[in-house]
Amino acid sequence: MTDIKTIYIEEGNALREVQTEFDYEELQRKRRLEEEIRLREKRRAKIARARKKKLQSVYATMAIAFCVCFFVGYVYLHTSVNERTSNIAELETQISALKADNGAAEARINTSANLANVRNTALNELGMVYAGADKIVYYDMETSDSMNQYNNIP
Repeated sequence: MTDIKTIYIEEGNALREVQTEFDYEELQRKRRLEEEIRLREKRRAKIARARKKKLQSVYATMAIAFCVCFFVGYVYLHTSVNERTSNIAELETQISALKADNGAAEARINTSANLANVRNTALNELGMVYAGADKIVYYDMETSDSMNQYNNIP
């Protein structure tokens, strides 16, 4: 007589299927296949996570490199501005010193170039004399205020 075996297949806490004839090897093969599929999906998910993590680390490295370049550029520009500001201050100091020297030289010229000193130097040192009445020539100008010279003035 054949024994009819009733096998209950449980998945979780609920009875899913009732089989009267049971092929244990077929069930093992299905379970192995399902396990392989599950493991394959786990490997794919693990590889995907690893790729995502690697991509995130590349992005983080790029962001850090960008920030470092930005801050180095900022420090360089700030240093350049400070250097130019000090250079401008130095040039302004030189300008003020030159203006003071120029003012002193102009004051010396003004004090030494008054008309009495010019007359004294011309008469005593250079031997110049006042023009006599016979040396002075007057020209009459007509209505125009310009004149053309055609010959040497006597």
